[in-house]
This record gives sequence, C-alpha cells and structure tokens, in this order.
Amino acid sequence: MYGKYLISRKSQEALSPLDDVARLGDLYDAIREALNALLHRKVNSIVYILDEKSDVLYADKEKKYAAPSKGIIRETLETQQFHVQSNDVASDPVIAVIKAQCKPPSSWNPKTVYCLPVTDEENQKILALLVIEENETVEINKITPLKHKIVGCYRRLCKCHRDSSSNYAPSNASNPTAAIGKTGDKDAILRLCGDLYDQDASRLQLKVIRFLEEQTNAECAFLLLVVPETQELFCQVIGGLVLEEEIKFPGPNSVFSLPLESKKPMKLEDVPLDKRKDIENFVGVKLKSMLCVPVSSRNNDGLIALACVVNKKDAENFTNDDLQAILQCFQYTSTVLTSTLAFQNERKLKLQTQAMLQVARNLFTHLDDLTKLLREIMQEARNLTQAERCSVFLIDKETKELVAEVFDGISTNNKEEHNEIRMPITQGIAGHVATTGNLLNIKDAYSHPMFYRGIDDSTGFRTRNILCFPIKNERGDVLGVAQLCNKKTGQHFTEFDEDLASAFAVYCCISISHSLMYQNVLAAQYRNSLANELMMYHMKISPDDVEGLLSRDIPSVALWGVEFDKFPFPPREIPEPETPLCVLAMFEDLGFLSRWRIRKDTLVRFVLMVKKGYRNPPYHNWTHAFAVAHFCFLCIKNLNLQQSLDDIELFALFVSCLCHDLDHRGTNNQYQVASKSVLAALYSSEGSVMERHHFAQTMCIVNTDGCNIFENLSSKDYTTVLDLVRDIILATDLAHHLKIMNSLKEMAKVGFDTKNERHHSLLLCLLMTASDLSDQTKPWDNTKHVAALIYREFFSQGDMEKSLGQKPAEMMDRERARIPDLQIGFLDHIALPVYKVLADLFPASGIVRDTVVDNRRHWEKICALIKIRRGGSCEQMSYDQILAMEEEEANAEIENYNLQNQKQNGR
Repeated sequence: MYGKYLISRKSQEALSPLDDVARLGDLYDAIREALNALLHRKVNSIVYILDEKSDVLYADKEKKYAAPSKGIIRETLETQQFHVQSNDVASDPVIAVIKAQCKPPSSWNPKTVYCLPVTDEENQKILALLVIEENETVEINKITPLKHKIVGCYRRLCKCHRDSSSNYAPSNASNPTAAIGKTGDKDAILRLCGDLYDQDASRLQLKVIRFLEEQTNAECAFLLLVVPETQELFCQVIGGLVLEEEIKFPGPNSVFSLPLESKKPMKLEDVPLDKRKDIENFVGVKLKSMLCVPVSSRNNDGLIALACVVNKKDAENFTNDDLQAILQCFQYTSTVLTSTLAFQNERKLKLQTQAMLQVARNLFTHLDDLTKLLREIMQEARNLTQAERCSVFLIDKETKELVAEVFDGISTNNKEEHNEIRMPITQGIAGHVATTGNLLNIKDAYSHPMFYRGIDDSTGFRTRNILCFPIKNERGDVLGVAQLCNKKTGQHFTEFDEDLASAFAVYCCISISHSLMYQNVLAAQYRNSLANELMMYHMKISPDDVEGLLSRDIPSVALWGVEFDKFPFPPREIPEPETPLCVLAMFEDLGFLSRWRIRKDTLVRFVLMVKKGYRNPPYHNWTHAFAVAHFCFLCIKNLNLQQSLDDIELFALFVSCLCHDLDHRGTNNQYQVASKSVLAALYSSEGSVMERHHFAQTMCIVNTDGCNIFENLSSKDYTTVLDLVRDIILATDLAHHLKIMNSLKEMAKVGFDTKNERHHSLLLCLLMTASDLSDQTKPWDNTKHVAALIYREFFSQGDMEKSLGQKPAEMMDRERARIPDLQIGFLDHIALPVYKVLADLFPASGIVRDTVVDNRRHWEKICALIKIRRGGSCEQMSYDQILAMEEEEANAEIENYNLQNQKQNGR
C-alpha cells in the first residue's frame, strides 16, 4: 500500500542493535554495522557524529578526524541535503579518511561517494553524516530509517535536561501522562502552544508529535493529514524523522479507513492481523499497541488528521487518559496546525509560481539565439530538479533524428569540439520519449534495457538515474526532449520532479516555438535584406555616370525644343542618354530644387538610381516612366495646377510619376497572383500587388545613401510627402481608378473645391492616371508605335500563362487578340473618360482629349480596312501586319492624291 516507503522486518532487525548502545563512542560501530545489514553487503563508510560540547563532527570516538571543510562534506553541510559525487571522486578530502580507517590502509579508488546528513528537524541541526563509497549503486531509501533511529539514539544518549544547554535532553517528568491527565493540568499544553510559532509545517508537527510521545509515553507517534476533497492521507513526519518525500495514499482503501469513515478511535485490536504488517513497515517498529485518534476541525465537522501513537512503554495498551490527552492537545493546536499547513501550501505555490515566472523571464530573453535558449533551458532544468546534468534534443522531422546542438557535460580525451550530436529518433531513452510522448523516470540507469553505456564508458561519467520528458506544442506534437541525469539531493528523481518537469516543459515549448518562429522571421528578413542588397548592387550606379551628369549645368527645357512644354510634344523622341538631364531640367523648371532644398548631387543620384531601377520589358520601362513624368510636367505648366494643389502635392505627384512602375516585370497583378509569385505572397492580401512593390522600391531608393531627395523636408512634410507618394502610386492600379471614376465625374460636374481634401486626393489620382496613359494623347504616328510595344508585352505574358496551363485574356493572347477592336474598347472605356473629365476640370487640356478622339478614328479606319480586305477578321494578324496594312493604305491614299493633283495641273 505504501510502496517505496515500507520498512521491512529485516530492516527493523538491522536497526534494533542501536537501542542497546549506551555511549556516543559506541554509536560509530553500531551505525556502520547497521549500514552493512541494511544494504546486505559490507561497504566502505565513514560516520561523522556531532560532539555536543565542541559542536564539531568527528569520524572517530578519539576525535582525531574532524569533518573536512571542502568537497562533498561541505556541500552537504551547506545545503543540509543528500549529495552524490560520481566524477573526480579521488580528489575529495574524505577519500583520505576512509583509506586511513581501512585495515590495512587501502589503495582502492571508488567511483561514487554518497553523503547523507542526519538532521534533527526540530532545530535543524545536523547530528551526523553518513559517507559511503561504492562502485555499485546504493539504494538510499534503505538507509532512510537509519537516520530516524540515529536521531532517537542521539537524544537518548545526551543525558541532559531540556532546560539545559543541550537541545537533546529527555523530559524530566517521571510520569508524563499525568501532566494533562485527570487533574486537567494544562501547563504542558500552554508550553506547547507557546512553542508553535514555526511557519514550517514539518517542524510544527515534530513538536506536536514529541508532545504526544511524552504525554502518552509512546515509543513513536505520527500524524496522517487528511485531504478533504479526495480523502487522501499524507504523512510528512514519523517520530523524529521528517520524510524526504511525503507519503501519500488513498485513505478509504487503507488500513486507516475505519477511523477515517467512522470518526472514532482505532486500537491495535481493531486492525486485522494481515494488515498490521503494513503499519509496522510504515513506522519501522514492531507493533505492541496502537491508538489512532481522528482529529476534527473546530470550524466544521470535517477531519483534518489522524493522530497515531504506537507502543506504550509503561503498559500493554493505551488508556482513556491517553485518548483524552490527544484530544485535548488538538483542541488547542488543530487551528494552528491547519493554518500552518494552509500557509505552507500557499507559500509552496507562490514559490513555484515565482520560480516558473523567473524561468519564463530567463527563457524569453534568449529567443533570438536558439543555442543560448537551449543552454538556458538546461540550466533552469538543472536548478529546478537539482540534477547534475541536462541535455536537450530537438526533433529533425526531415531526417527523423534527434539533434542536440548543445550537449551538457560532454568531454572527451581528445580536444575535438562537439558542434552537433545526432541520433535516430527510435534510439535510446530520449528516442522512446520522443516517439511515445510519455515522461520516463528511471531510478537505476544501468539496469534499464534502453540505457546506452557507451558515452559513460568513453567519458568516465557515471549516470545513476534519469528523468526524461517530452517538450510538446499546443497540438500535442513533440518538438523535442529534455533528459536530466543524476539527482544531486536524492537517490533518484521524485514525483515532484516529474510535476516540475511537466510544468517546465510548457515554458520550454513556448520559448522553443517562438525562437524557431523568430529564427524563420529573422532568416526571411536576412533573405530580404540580401535580396535588397543584391538588387541595390545591381542597381548601383557608376561613379563616372554620377560625376558626368553632375558636371553638366542644368539647361533650360527649351534645349529639347521650343514645343517641349506643349501637349503634342512626343518625349519618346528624346534620346535615352539625354533623359536623366532632361528630368533634372524639369525639376529645375518646376522650382522643386530651390523650394525643397534638394542638393544637386542627391538629385543626380536619385534620378540615375530610378533609371537603373527599371527593368527592360517592351513597354513598362524607363522610357515609359520618363514619358509619364513629362506629361505631369505639361499638366503643371499648362493647367495652372499651382492654384488647385499644394506645392508638396505637386512635388509628390512628379516624383510618383518617375517612380510609379519601378521594377515592373512586364506582367500585371492578375498574373502575379495566379503564378503565386513572391510579390503576390508579400502583397496579395492587401491588393494592388505590383503597385505596392513599386512603392517599396521607391522607398528602397529614397533610403539609399545619397539618394534621399526628401532629406531637407521638415518632419511633418517628410511624413506627408511619403504618404502622398504611396497613395499616388497605388492609384495607378486601374482597379482603383475604376472605383473612383464616378467620384471623378461628380467632382467635374460640381467643380473642383480647393478646400475639399477629398477633391485634392481625387485630382492627384486623376492626374496620375492621365499621365500614365499619356502615350494615347500623342499624334498618331507616335502613338501607333507605342501600341506595338504594349501588345508585345501583353503577348509575352500570355505566352507565360499558357506555359502554366492557363488561358490568357484575349488582349494577352497573340492568337485571339483583335488589336484594333481592343484599342477602340480601351479608348472608349478607360482613356477617353479620363481625358474628358480632365478637360471638364481644365479646359486647357481639351487638346489632349481631341488627340485621343483623333487616334480613335485611326483605329476605326483600320477596322474598316480589315473588314474590306479580310472580311472583318484580324485574328492571326500580327501588329506589324496591321501597321503595314495601315501604312500601305496611307501610301495608296497619298499616291492617289498626287495623281489627282497631276491631272488637275495637266488641265
């Protein structure tokens, strides 16, 4: 019933000789003999016993060998906890003492040293140290009853009164039962109550148990505390021994079920004969008599404990006076006991919470470095469970391996550095936990079939016990495994360690998951940064180009013709090498350099970087950007836009026109989404995929050293201009334009209001779209060749869509596209409405609308010509064939016109 806590009959027999010891000096040999008997073999051991006068621990009755102040002895004295040393044992000072006591002196070198403190829990004083050196595993639980026995013997052998300097004197009362017997003398209880000031429940129980033993003259007493919700019983103290791990068991199914359920006292004769051995093993003595008394709460009728006394010394059985003494004791002490237990539980919970919060803080400060995080996890796991070593394995799902990038404590004779250790996920203890997802607590590693001794053999490290637990995510999938080795303050890892490990695993999971996520994000940022770096490298402009352009004076725009600032002027006729200087001239002519304090060298770098930032598809290239910026220049110059828009809006508009198609790939938004491109992954959730990329590239150039033309703007203007550039570039998405078309018509109908912010935004969008489509506003001989570039780019996208197994739109399909009809449709539904609204708002732009109408007539004429020559079908006709047919017809008309003139002149 009580599992590992049972004390066998053989153990009781091994301990019985200590009862016959009459002097402290004889206790050394008696303890060593008891050790051999309990472990069933002769072991090398040292017994240090406290000298009550000097307060020094000696290993012999002659007091020659005092306890060393270094090594495992010091660690045990400082912590008052059990310690094990498996490595570098030979250097410990205690080894010399053991060898000296061997007869003859031994040269034997053990691998493991165990050191157990024997503590009087009532005053937290170490009375003795048991030091054992063995090559075999020592089962410490077999020795635990000896510690209790030593405390009792030490108290008995210290023949001093309680009120003297010694803390170990027996009571001077010749008849302790009479202290609170029928006379009702409550002095003893009052002294007890005055002594119950401890906030530690174990110490408080020690005092109550000592009191019960004295008042009932019992050999041993203990308390079984009741958990009201589950009716479980747990015991923390037996006699003078505070258990290293409390005993807990179901009350209703135990030998103590009778007093628990009936709330009536139970004597030995009430216990069945076959159950008495359980109690004997529990308390470690042979039962002669027993009294178990239920203790009720003063607040309600519920039980708080079962108070048990065993083996009355001066009689065969416990009497009614003993019963009354116990009841009267708890009448005064039960409240203190319950409140102390409650306080201890609250404190324990608080400490655990604080510890876990500290763990969380420590872990979450290392999310940026997985290696540091794993080291922190190992350190925290060791601290929480008092383990000697810890290793953390992560699961590599691709290779189905356990990977330990940080392996605690590995050392080899060579100086090879262990960067990573990999093992199959099905191998060993860690593999078992990783595949099953179940925690594994192994008390003897070498006896476990899954333990691999190879590492121990190669490193000299000795693994005694293992606690291995899984690290799972919220879905229950195992991310990794943590493996703890060698409990330092106990023989093996306990259930409490298991609970700690399970709670700790939650924090490990969160931190590891977030660290891996952070690493992925960081890697993506690095890739993005690298991609930008590579892009900027390839966009890097030559210092010679910068110097060449910078060395030239900015000319007047009239250098490129007196008609440069008139709407019919075709900017595509300007040679490409001259276009950067022409852009500088437009900046100067519009007054932007002085108004916004733009340095000439900064503007030069900016313009050259923008030019470099355009790829070379047939249409959406730098020449297109230059033409768009030129039309914007024309609008500002001819439509007197300074009266309608703010200076910063005009500045943002002109810059946006230059940058609006940066890094265009010759494909539209639909293609980016359908092909699941990187750009679509970045921007598709927001819409306007290409337009958002164009703005991102614009910002990339602005943020490049020496290219920020906005650098001298105020903070407010800087924010404003970037917002405007973003909105204007996003407005080049035709889907956006179609959404606002009705609003544009309404604005044209009611008139532009300079005080209406919405009108400002609509006008900027309209001017950007008008500039973007401006190739349609040029004379026919110019615009028809530009259309050829557009369809070459469209058909290239159509071919790529076909290669993806998709059916392209008609205007993208070179086999189905009816170009004249498509052009008429485009002019009717997209271009003409834009320029009609522009003309309604600014009559000076009427020439632009008229030119678009004239170009439409040319397309109608081509349609009529195709109808005459090909029956109306232009499928399978290339654009060059269409232009050739149109030119042939135009030449025929010219020739016919010349013939008619000759005839008239001949007359």
